[in-house]
Amino acid sequence: MTLNIKPKTERGFTIVELLVVIVVIGILAAITMVSYTGVTAKANGARSQSNAQSVQTVAETMNADNGYYPDTIAHFSAGQSSTGVAGTTKVPAGVTIITDNAGGTVITSTTGTSGTTVAYSCLTTCTSSTGGRIAYWDYGTSALKFVYVGAATAAGTFVAIP
Repeated sequence: MTLNIKPKTERGFTIVELLVVIVVIGILAAITMVSYTGVTAKANGARSQSNAQSVQTVAETMNADNGYYPDTIAHFSAGQSSTGVAGTTKVPAGVTIITDNAGGTVITSTTGTSGTTVAYSCLTTCTSSTGGRIAYWDYGTSALKFVYVGAATAAGTFVAIP
């Protein structure tokens, strides 16, 4: 009579197997973080551009109503002309307009606050201005971008709005 006795075997994972799993999880986590950062930057860039276009619309509407472009930041948020007459449109809630220092460096990745802040400057003079420049930060390309209104072009001379 023979007994069929199987040797007792240890069950579990080896150190090498555990290290492979940890490395794979680390690689997947790194890919996820890089993808998320890119998506966030794109979203903030799209928000910045959309807000700059909203400011452009308000400036063009004010020009149509009054014959000149905004000459103070208050005209954007109050939706009124310099004479206090109510305008037909104003900048959407959540959009902040700051004074562009006319050098174009006032908006950066930190001052752009995730796409909610844009800067405005007048063409040549802010009194009865014939145009202006809206600066915003493009988070996708990490660069300052401009939207021009009226007679303004990249070659124009811009002054800080009071």
